[in-house]
Amino acid sequence: MSFVRIQNLRLFVLIPWVLILCLWLLPSPLLAQQGSPSLAAPAKGRSATLHSDPFTPHLPARALTYRKIQRTIGLGGILWGLLGLWLFVRSGLSVRLRDFAYRLSNQSVPDTNSPPPFRALLQYYGLFSLIALLWHLPIGLAALATEQAYGFSREPLAMHLLDSAKGWAIGLAAVPLLAFVYRLYDRSPRRWWLWLWGMTLPLLVGILILEPMIIAPLFNTYTPLGDSPLRGKILALANRAGVPNARVFVENTSLRTTHVNAYVTGVGPAARVVINDTAIQSLPEDQLLAMIGHELGHYVEKHVWYGLLSGAVGSGAIYLLFFRLLPLIEKRECRKKTGLRGLTDLAALPLLMLYGNLLLLAQDPIANAESRYMEHRADAFGLRTTGLHEATARLMVGFAERDYSDPDPPALLHFWFGTHPTLKERIAFALSSEMKSNVPPRTHP
Repeated sequence: MSFVRIQNLRLFVLIPWVLILCLWLLPSPLLAQQGSPSLAAPAKGRSATLHSDPFTPHLPARALTYRKIQRTIGLGGILWGLLGLWLFVRSGLSVRLRDFAYRLSNQSVPDTNSPPPFRALLQYYGLFSLIALLWHLPIGLAALATEQAYGFSREPLAMHLLDSAKGWAIGLAAVPLLAFVYRLYDRSPRRWWLWLWGMTLPLLVGILILEPMIIAPLFNTYTPLGDSPLRGKILALANRAGVPNARVFVENTSLRTTHVNAYVTGVGPAARVVINDTAIQSLPEDQLLAMIGHELGHYVEKHVWYGLLSGAVGSGAIYLLFFRLLPLIEKRECRKKTGLRGLTDLAALPLLMLYGNLLLLAQDPIANAESRYMEHRADAFGLRTTGLHEATARLMVGFAERDYSDPDPPALLHFWFGTHPTLKERIAFALSSEMKSNVPPRTHP
């Protein structure tokens, strides 16, 4: 190995740890926190303001600092990931890792543009994804440090690292799919994207069935909501919403964070409503029921299925674009500075991932606009079903004041990355006269 190659390897390995050191040495006032934000005392004179204007979020200055740090980490993480893929290819590390994977397999690197052997693919992808995990670790640690400094995270470092290791192991399940795609591309270079598109929906359905039943329990514990007055009210609400046999589970979120949430996941036998235990512990009952009403809206209106269908359609567009771009990518990137031997060269995988991530980033505004529309419909359904307008508005205020969510984020960031209507919009919608006039009389359980 030449001196230049050794320097490139050292640079790639050292950059993430230099960033960790820089984050560790950040001035303490930047991440200063005394106690949990949900327990922090209100600023002087704030209680009277809150009492007179309960539906407008009032945030301390530290919440603004928290959001700036979170945005920096989030946007920086995207750029950091793209930079890592580009460096891995351009530095020659991908070629050397490919050669190492073939040596481990006792095979020679093929000169032709042919699919890689499964064993070499498994070894390359396992090592590459491990290096990628180390590359992204500084971003994850920065996010964890911020959440801990502001009193949100309860997750110890060991748990964070264990979760990362589990994620890496689960990611190895992608290797058989990659092997199949390589062979599909080799056998049908003009139609591979159509065959792959046809497989996407069944694959997504399979993932949605397996994720809540097999993958999620590796990270959290899920237990059916126990017998209690709250359970009776939730089941009565579900009956009123048209879900007579609702499956409601409680997730032990408090093991990691104080943030509150609920969500619908799974399809078929795996479909369920999941409530964070933090929500049960910290939310008033009317706000909790308002949250469940929203999630039942997703369930009743089959938003998971609509998301699956739109994801399958969108993936077809991505595959077609990728198919059109591949000749240009091969002409531009292969057999030049990178040392790549073709698109089926194992060393080209990070390059393909780089372009794939750029395409996915470009389509985020479309996917997130659809998400915001479905979230708005779930809000409307929850309000019609529960009639809890003020409780819904207070729930949104709480997301801002308790969890430091931005009630009115910058327009461009919201357009590109926002998955929900802004909290300001949701509060106004919950209190709108139009929604109140469309609510049928409520029957109390």
